[in-house]
Amino acid sequence: MTESQKPSVERRAHRRARENILVSVQDEDQSISVATRDVCPNGLSCVLPKPLSLFTKYRFALSVPASDGHLNEIDGEGIVVRVEEVEVDGEMQFETAFYFQHLDDGHQLVLEEFVQESDSCQ
Repeated sequence: MTESQKPSVERRAHRRARENILVSVQDEDQSISVATRDVCPNGLSCVLPKPLSLFTKYRFALSVPASDGHLNEIDGEGIVVRVEEVEVDGEMQFETAFYFQHLDDGHQLVLEEFVQESDSCQ
């Protein structure tokens, strides 16, 4: 079997929920609110209209739906670990992945429960 024929192996430590939840990404100058592509207890990915610098810290705020219907507000810092140019509705945008840093234990637990309860896990 050649390298390209081998089945891909998921290397992520945590499952991801493919859910569109509101995230606000903030730097010194502005805040951008978009929907996530997926989220896990360690990070998230989203599509942004402009590229962010790799390995740069950004503040984020995330509204995670709970099973009882209310929203859990999570905020913290994340570092950009991947930026890929993608076409969305005929426009070039930037799929961006963040790794969470300085997330308190309560927020981590909220994300773990959300991913566990999600029907759209990978």
